[in-house]
Amino acid sequence: GITGFLVAIIGPIAGSFADKKNRIVFFIRCFSLLCIFFTALLWFSKPSQSYLLYTLVIVGIANLFYELSLIFYNSLLKNISKSKNLGKSSGFGFALGYVGGIIILLISIKLFIDTDYLPFGLTKEESENIRAVALLVSFWFLIFSVPFLFFAIKEKKRKIGYSLSFNHLKKLLWNRKITILGKFLIARMLYADGLNAIIVMGGIFAVGVFNLEIKDLLKLSILMNITAFLGAFVGGVANDKFGSKIVIIFSLTGLIFSSITILFTFSVSTFFFLAAINGLFIGPIQSASRVVITSMLNKNNQGKGFGLFATSGKLTSFVGPLLVSTVTFLTDSQRIGFSAAIILLLAGLIILLNIKKIS
Repeated sequence: GITGFLVAIIGPIAGSFADKKNRIVFFIRCFSLLCIFFTALLWFSKPSQSYLLYTLVIVGIANLFYELSLIFYNSLLKNISKSKNLGKSSGFGFALGYVGGIIILLISIKLFIDTDYLPFGLTKEESENIRAVALLVSFWFLIFSVPFLFFAIKEKKRKIGYSLSFNHLKKLLWNRKITILGKFLIARMLYADGLNAIIVMGGIFAVGVFNLEIKDLLKLSILMNITAFLGAFVGGVANDKFGSKIVIIFSLTGLIFSSITILFTFSVSTFFFLAAINGLFIGPIQSASRVVITSMLNKNNQGKGFGLFATSGKLTSFVGPLLVSTVTFLTDSQRIGFSAAIILLLAGLIILLNIKKIS
């Protein structure tokens, strides 16, 4: 929650600065390397209560730099794509991310978790095998970032002075009345809160309602990554053909109905099937939302716009999990509690349906 709030505050300011100075790749490079460094520091998180605060702080800082790097990563979509295939580029980017997630998860399990023969002289004492995953993830992040961060894009330096003007940010959201961008960001804030609740609380729901064990959760994670890959790729192609708004509306509707069905499901196999369907719809929502922002802004406003995009996704990111946990506590039912996430998705969908000028 704290790191989300910091991203919400810092994002638009850093984005505005990057637009003025044309330093977008510089920021991606710095924030990515800082995220990699702090992730690697989790190796020192030993399984002792005295390391709890250290671990929380390191995770928070690593997450802060990761989320900040995404602002500028997203803002480059217009630079590396043409207007006619923004959806395909965005969808394929998300799809490859899900594939990478599956691969590194499987490698981590086989190398460090589900084995009696640990590599590199590691032992299971003081959870060395678990802590080593942080080093592997850091190395993975670094290796696959190098081509993009250091060879893919060259920035042309501008001689433009910088002065932070909150009026520029305000005009993107309010110009005598709330702008189309402002309305979309409100809709996105609500359905992003719902998505966040599903992602954050989904594992807790699976364990509490269906008594899944760790290995079952890993299988579920892999399955949902596979379907999210498919959804992001197909959704990206559909985005260019039918428009971002149609893709988001269709995906939100599908996600709402599959999530409602989960509330009334008692079979583990049916739950796995419906969770896979959820993954199928999550990818296109994330991808198409990025395309909407890209399409609504010119190249000089991409940093500011995605800074505000980060704000809409992070400022109230605690609301979804908080609602789900509160309703669960009050009703003593995880099924009823989980319905709070669906209400947030529905609220975002209703606002989106009433925005006329988004294609």
